[in-house]
Amino acid sequence: MMEKQTIAVVEVGEDYTDRLRTIEVENCSLAQAQQLASDLGYQVIVEHCTIVHTTDDTHIIVTVKPKEEGEE
Repeated sequence: MMEKQTIAVVEVGEDYTDRLRTIEVENCSLAQAQQLASDLGYQVIVEHCTIVHTTDDTHIIVTVKPKEEGEE
């Protein structure tokens, strides 16, 4: 049975965090989740990414830098 996982892309600013996107996946590593966020145009903060196991599934937290003004 495949394990359900949730990738949470979280923007981390100087004094805030903001969940930008939630992606449901199966069998994804932390490195794959980071690459996915990078492919979506986010600048990943590798040292703050983590995996959290819950009773129902696994949450992969991918932290990203805020986009600069004018970036899309």
